[in-house]
Amino acid sequence: MKYVVSIILVLFSVFAILWMRSNIIALEYRLSNLEEKKKILLRENRNLLAQKASLTSFAKISRTDDCFLVLPDRKKVVYIDGKPEILIKTASFKKNQ
Repeated sequence: MKYVVSIILVLFSVFAILWMRSNIIALEYRLSNLEEKKKILLRENRNLLAQKASLTSFAKISRTDDCFLVLPDRKKVVYIDGKPEILIKTASFKKNQ
């Protein structure tokens, strides 16, 4: 009876070890697939950042004919001192008495 129990325990331990190793190998495959996806996404992110930089560059905007952006004449630029919140609160159409 002891031999039968010991054989069953040995077989159980062998199958347990095989099951653990197969799970570890499956996890390693999954990890490598995720690393490949990460590389692809990082490359795509780099390409999108480069595309954004090229589309928003001032040279690109100034070259387009549809855009009406021009640099203003420095003599016509008026600077307003103060906080914009205060200016909005004090502006009104009421006449001063």
